[in-house]
Parts: sequence; structure tokens; C-alpha cells
Amino acid sequence: MSTRRVQIVLLCEDSQHDVFMRRFLQKMGWNNRSLKPKISPSGEGSAEQWVREQFLNELIIYRERQAKAASALIVMIDADLLTLRDRIKDFQNECASQSIPFRRATEAVAIAIPKRNIETWIHFLNGTQVNEETPYSKLARESDCWPAVDNLVQRCNTGAQAVDALPDSLKSACTEYNDRIRPLRRG
Repeated sequence: MSTRRVQIVLLCEDSQHDVFMRRFLQKMGWNNRSLKPKISPSGEGSAEQWVREQFLNELIIYRERQAKAASALIVMIDADLLTLRDRIKDFQNECASQSIPFRRATEAVAIAIPKRNIETWIHFLNGTQVNEETPYSKLARESDCWPAVDNLVQRCNTGAQAVDALPDSLKSACTEYNDRIRPLRRG
């Protein structure tokens, strides 16, 4: 299946988010050259805060760019101890503070929010029973998440029943991808 040229900006808290998301998008057929990661600088304060602040800038850039060329913005931020709704509200408040409209239903702006963190998704996809309140251990190498991502891709391509069995935050991320990003592949 050929795809039109789409630039996808990946706004991430850390390199584990980036590796996970890039692998997912590549396995879903997106060209690696179309992916533009923007990762919170390590050791320079709160990564979560950096992502929220950068979101506003990237949303404005996305709107300018998408008027000229097919574009998307995917944000990945851990929920930590908050709910998914609370994290979305943080983004809405950040936009409201600058009088910028939050993402519109027609915009290719997806927000993936692992609850509690990305390691929850990775452990689940590797076959571990998880709950979304427990912090799970980091991987020795970020690329160790590839088998988990490959499992997710297989589930996404299998259908709704495989997605329904996912933890709520991962199910929400799949919906974000399917509703906001996947349609760009048809264009």
C-alpha cells in the first residue's frame, strides 16, 4: 500500500516513548523519514511539563504546516498518578492560557497517555498481568520494547476484539491513532 507524503511530529517525554512510537508507526507502514521526533531534553526539569509547553508551539506549527502539506502531531505523555482526562485537561488549560483553540475533531493531532507509564504498556504487551496504578520497571535498552510493539501492531490489525482486551489507556491511544492518524494513509 503506498502512502502519500505525510510529516508526523512525535512529541515525547523521553527516548523510550520515541522508540515505542517510531516502531509502531514504521510497522503500521509509515516511512521513517516522515517521522520528526521532539524529545524532552534529559536532566533539564520536568519532562511532562516540557511536553505540555511544547504542545502549544507544535499545535500552532501543525496548523500552519497542514494548510500546505499533509501533517500530523502525535503527543506521548505519561499519566503518572493522574487520569487520562486530567492529562487532556492539562493540554486544554495550556491552550486556554494562550487563547489558542484546543485540537479540533478534524485535526490529525493524537495524544497517547500511558497510565501509569509507558512501561505498563510494554509489560502488558509482553504478556504480564498489569494494572494501571503500579509503576513497572524500565527496560535495559529502549529497543527491548520492539516485541511488545509488534504485538500491539498485530492486535491493531486484527480488529476490535483484540483492541478491547487492552488496558484502558492503551485502548484510548489506539482510538486516537485510528481516528486521527490512520486516515492520513488513505489520502
